[in-house]
Amino acid sequence: MDKKSGQTIPSDRDEETMARLLRLAGPRSSVPDEVEARVYERVRSEWQAATHKPDGGQVYATVHREWRKGPSRRRVMRWAVPVALAASVLLAVGVVLRPGPEVAAPVTVARVVKLVGFEGNAGLADGQDVAVGARLSTRAGEGISLQLVNAASLRIDENSVVTFDGQNHLTLVAGRIYADTGDFVYRNNRLVVDTPFGAVTDIGTRFAVAAGQDALDIAVRDGRVDVRDGTLSATAVGGERMQVSGGQVAVDALAPHDSYWHWTASLAPAFDIENKSLLELLRWATRETGLELEFADDDLRMAAMRTDLHGSVADLEPLDAIVSVLATTRFRYRIEEDRLVVER
Repeated sequence: MDKKSGQTIPSDRDEETMARLLRLAGPRSSVPDEVEARVYERVRSEWQAATHKPDGGQVYATVHREWRKGPSRRRVMRWAVPVALAASVLLAVGVVLRPGPEVAAPVTVARVVKLVGFEGNAGLADGQDVAVGARLSTRAGEGISLQLVNAASLRIDENSVVTFDGQNHLTLVAGRIYADTGDFVYRNNRLVVDTPFGAVTDIGTRFAVAAGQDALDIAVRDGRVDVRDGTLSATAVGGERMQVSGGQVAVDALAPHDSYWHWTASLAPAFDIENKSLLELLRWATRETGLELEFADDDLRMAAMRTDLHGSVADLEPLDAIVSVLATTRFRYRIEEDRLVVER
């Protein structure tokens, strides 16, 4: 150690050790001058960038002077190359260990609860989360049932394309969807469905939206939806079917139990009957079919409320579930127009 400069000076013993190692390594072909110059300049620039020393540092200044002496270049290289390599390794380690930018976690907006007709279709599975920015599409014979983050039900019909723009906000590119948000009439974040013909906003309802080539078709089972497209503003309520085309609005009547709604029943989320009452099952089934639930008398209603159920109807549509469960009880049912009547 040089006490005045504070630098470490190689001793004679170090020189002898290095010479012995070089002899053991055997003769090596000389490095062309232009290659040495490129290596030197590259290492010096990398070291400068890493240490932020414009002059390259005292060590490089010394190496540079010795490099230019010519006859002693080979001796200087014994020390300069290891130092340069060490500096490069340290620089590489610093780059590798530097933490990268944080990646935001995807925002989940829905979960897949049922798939129909997706035999072997890659990319979708029961229980899979759907994040903001996702694009779901169906082909002929396929359908998707989703549970939104607010517990509302969303169903995608065949030959449809839907993108998810945010929580409670989606775009129907083509095809048809059905939403059941009727139990959330007082929530603040209403479901907004954008279409090529305007935006549809639900007001606590069950409704369907279909985007065709030149018209928007809206059917409301109950509740209300608002439609806006530029200066156009319209409202549809339960029992109505509205068509919007070319700025014109046409409204017709559509009963909640009409055959128009049959496709939604096949995508209804499974009802878990375990430890539920028969009355709960009947209410679920009639809601999904648009029928009014009626009992022959009050005693029969109380009996249905006290009847506990066990097992599963997960693979059955609503009416099929009623047939399957009532077959194990003393209850019977019949359908009269828009009513499902329970009797003995």
